[in-house]
Amino acid sequence: MKVLIIRNYPSFMDVENNTYNIQEVGLAKALVRIGYECGIIFWTDKEEKVVDIEVENKKFVRVYYKKGTTFLKNTMFLNCSDIFDSYDILQPVEYNQIQAWYLSMKYPKKTVIYHGPYYSKFNKKYNIMCKMFDIIFLKYYIKKGTKFIVKSSLAKKFLIEKGIKDEYITLSGVGMDIEMLRNKNNSCNEILYNKMAKDDSDLKLLYIGRFEERRNIYFILDVFKKLCKQKKNAKLYMIGTGDKEYLKKIWDYAERINIKEDIIWQEKMEQKYLSYIYKMSDFFVLPTEYEIFGMVLLEAMYYENVVLTTYNGGSSTLIENGKNGFILENMNSEIWADKIIEVYENKNLTESVKKNAYKRISENYTWDSLAHIFKSVYDKI
Repeated sequence: MKVLIIRNYPSFMDVENNTYNIQEVGLAKALVRIGYECGIIFWTDKEEKVVDIEVENKKFVRVYYKKGTTFLKNTMFLNCSDIFDSYDILQPVEYNQIQAWYLSMKYPKKTVIYHGPYYSKFNKKYNIMCKMFDIIFLKYYIKKGTKFIVKSSLAKKFLIEKGIKDEYITLSGVGMDIEMLRNKNNSCNEILYNKMAKDDSDLKLLYIGRFEERRNIYFILDVFKKLCKQKKNAKLYMIGTGDKEYLKKIWDYAERINIKEDIIWQEKMEQKYLSYIYKMSDFFVLPTEYEIFGMVLLEAMYYENVVLTTYNGGSSTLIENGKNGFILENMNSEIWADKIIEVYENKNLTESVKKNAYKRISENYTWDSLAHIFKSVYDKI
């Protein structure tokens, strides 16, 4: 069977120089390993081309870079009919993308949509787009019985509330491409890593991700401030970048509350080196307002960090609260800091949470483990 994964977004994915967990590539490689032929369509505004990614035993994933017509973060690949016709399964993304809707109408017997977003008050523009889409297009999904695979329980609830039947929705989650996290040279010269390796702090707190309002970066600083009052020998490690003006406000605030000297920050780091950082960290914090899934949650849990986060797409699917991580609904920095101290001082609880987190991801949320869920859906259609 031949499966075509279509990333119908105007974002360029560089598979030839990739050092990051590209979801489409991770899934495609896993599908090839269980016997499928697999291709991917990625958008490009440069020259169209075809790239083959070797998997194993002379098998490969074929990547088509195609130009598309783009509007409102939608990309339509208008000249790909020959490619679409040559595959048995078509898997575009997101229910409200016109490309996904078009394929489900033209190829109803071989299209399954992989969907991640869900309703959040924070996501105002997306909510408006969905309302507009639903007025015109939603009824056709319901009439045709379009099949969906979703990234989280929140995404599933989102579609069900729109009238799509439960029987047409399969929850898979998102997987990790373990291969992309391995450093084959077994060495790391990153500045942050070297600082971390020499750090004798009792407690190392970690944040990885973009610096933006929805991630509540100010709140992370407040939590760390409270933590420092209770546990003086602590450090906050942060990897990520953002708008320059926002970053300046963040660092001005950190200086104003007298914690800047205890924050070690680096803008970027190659994926293959992140494993070193996770392994040396104790707690990972993600107090996000909205997260479709959050690859960093997968990674932090896999590398046995104690995760503290909000209720979001990833946590709703991955975390059993108190068993393999913590979901804290109250955005009170003192409560978060107290929870970190409580867990840190209970060594048995710390070790139990870490081991359960690793087990949860390694057994259920690698792409190789999830590939069989996708296969079960493909078999049905």
